[in-house]
Amino acid sequence: VAKLSRKSLKKVKFFVKDATYTGKVITQKITVKLGSKTLKLNKDYKISYKNNKKVGKATVTIKFKGNYSGTLKATFKILPKESKVEKLTAAKKSLKVKIKKVSSQATGYEIQYSTSSKFSSKYTKTKKVTSYKTTFVTLKSLSARKTYYVRVRTYKTVDGKKYYSDWSSKKYKKTK
Repeated sequence: VAKLSRKSLKKVKFFVKDATYTGKVITQKITVKLGSKTLKLNKDYKISYKNNKKVGKATVTIKFKGNYSGTLKATFKILPKESKVEKLTAAKKSLKVKIKKVSSQATGYEIQYSTSSKFSSKYTKTKKVTSYKTTFVTLKSLSARKTYYVRVRTYKTVDGKKYYSDWSSKKYKKTK
């Protein structure tokens, strides 16, 4: 059995990527390489996971076996499911936003609104919604007869750290 030294372990290459919450156990498609040699699953190594079902940080452990020995760990994020702006309604100097509700694997939402279609920071504001159960929000103090672009993302706080979904596609509406 060839014990992989720390130096050899640093030469082992494998990649994990962030995933989106599905309600099911999340695994990764992992290829392990030592130099130019591709190692074989269940012959040269085995894989185990920890905390890989809910939003937060998950761990994958690769334990070498057969002709190799040693252990490597990597982490990946499980991000909350993406939401979307279901409906935008114009009102006098305001917009009413209807958000598509997501599962309880979210703490709340961030709504970003801007007069710039590219959401340039100079023209963009963000409103935080602290409950995933809230699905109607009114954006107030806007300019009259101006087009605003709106998008939303979901967030979940786990152990004091926030995990964000991707931004939804944008919708736009002109205020009254």
